[in-house]
Amino acid sequence: MGHLTLKQAARLTSRLDQNPVGAPGNEVLTEILGLLFTPEEAELAARMPYGFSSTGRLSRILGIPAVKLEPHLNSMADKGLVMDMRKGDKAWWYLSPLIIGFFEFTMMRIRTDVDQKALADLMHRYLFEDPRDAMLREVVAGDTQLVRPLVHEDALDEEVVEVLDWDRASCLIGSAKAWSVGLCHCRHVASHRGEACDIPMEMCLSLGPPAEMLSRRGIARAIDKEEALDILVRGRELGLVHLGDNVRKGAVYICNCCSCCCGILEGYRRLKDTGPIQTSNYVAAVDRDKCTDCGACAKACPVGALTTVGEGKERRLVFDEEICIGCGVCVRSCRIDALSMRDRPSRTIPPEHTMERVVRMALERGKLQALIFDEPDKLTHRVLRGVLGAVLNMPPAKQVLANEQLRSRFVHGFLKMAKHKSGSDVV
Repeated sequence: MGHLTLKQAARLTSRLDQNPVGAPGNEVLTEILGLLFTPEEAELAARMPYGFSSTGRLSRILGIPAVKLEPHLNSMADKGLVMDMRKGDKAWWYLSPLIIGFFEFTMMRIRTDVDQKALADLMHRYLFEDPRDAMLREVVAGDTQLVRPLVHEDALDEEVVEVLDWDRASCLIGSAKAWSVGLCHCRHVASHRGEACDIPMEMCLSLGPPAEMLSRRGIARAIDKEEALDILVRGRELGLVHLGDNVRKGAVYICNCCSCCCGILEGYRRLKDTGPIQTSNYVAAVDRDKCTDCGACAKACPVGALTTVGEGKERRLVFDEEICIGCGVCVRSCRIDALSMRDRPSRTIPPEHTMERVVRMALERGKLQALIFDEPDKLTHRVLRGVLGAVLNMPPAKQVLANEQLRSRFVHGFLKMAKHKSGSDVV
């Protein structure tokens, strides 16, 4: 790849940081962008709107004839830097965010056109060696988060707990119309660093239109529903955590995550004392009359909610319900049925679909103005983004939008307006 100037890297970082899951800038991110983007691609990416845009709209915004622009977009999409959604012969383009986006797409397959070993080291440094944990906070902090744990369905006793379809990973897979599987980004990164575990890598599931896009671009392998369900079962048998898209309908991914390599689970562990961690609607329960304090569940728990204290006959199991993510991994590890999953006292209802999640995250993080006035270079849009951003971040506005009922009305009003304005299912 060509070397990016500091100005090009800064412009691209600024553009990426306006996504609901942003891109905190530092020298490591500049190196990553320099390995992935050519100078021409960086310039084009920095000027792309913040939402899905047709080829014609991009041509008008960028001042590049569509016949010349489309080959550039296709090349970037083949690298995972841009996503394209298609209906018939029409295409809508979207600049991939860092996460979930070109970080994962870069490592979901084995590539020879980029130095994946160098990238693996840089990605690890960017995520885990920042004393502020800035990027981890982008992913796992806030009221509305990018990812939610999905409980192991075989850990549930449906005579005891209520199970809705959107709580079931199998239903999310079953309701999709396309499926693909790629390498686990986290385990692939760990393998280049000599730290990989022995869990198979090809277990990262994509669903729906993104699955079609990733397989069309050679980033993932197209599979059928039965194979996707088999991978889900295999993940449970291996004691992996299902981390899925935080929506009720139209989920676009389910990862099968090991506690040793997964960045999201590491984020849960690091940030457990700094804010609410996303959980499933279930929580582990320990039957003290059956429990022998053997510690098998503590070894299996991916976030340290189950631990043991003491040694020998004095060893005791300790359970911290506050940090349990409700994955159900611990239940399979217990051979004497001393663990079960119970309904949480209050049920968390995920956003209905991806667009609602995006809008909620943008609103909560002070970035909604980028979705409304979405052309980075247009002067009027820059001014209006500044004005709206200032208004939404004023203390009175923050207090009003902290009310869940009012916030929901605001979000649904925005979505209705956006759909009417776009005249398309892609907004």
